[in-house]
Amino acid sequence: MAKATEFKTIRALAIALCAALLFSGAAKWPTLPSSGFLTGRGAAPEDVDNGTAIFAAGQDDLSYGKPINIEIPQYGYFRQDDKYVIILQAEKYDGKSIIGAETFDGEKVVGLLDEFELLGVQAR
Repeated sequence: MAKATEFKTIRALAIALCAALLFSGAAKWPTLPSSGFLTGRGAAPEDVDNGTAIFAAGQDDLSYGKPINIEIPQYGYFRQDDKYVIILQAEKYDGKSIIGAETFDGEKVVGLLDEFELLGVQAR
């Protein structure tokens, strides 16, 4: 009888822990990538082709964007689509600060810096 009670207690604790993780959102935040992002320079079209950049600004006239001094990669919130993202690229081009990111389900998004909330490198 004691073993059945212990099993039920352990099972109940396991279910409670799983539910807490699921509803807290902890299980939804992916780890930041160690590759597949661009820092230190503007992206060229071949960077988009090989998957290290989301966009290439100024590709027609070969004057690429300049990197913005923010930590890459990092978590962010894209207000326009109401989605959390991983910021993979940040460049200034033609007076605009542009962010390239990927949603947690793999959709690539591009927007202006003020459309994003920068959340840093800690998963929530």
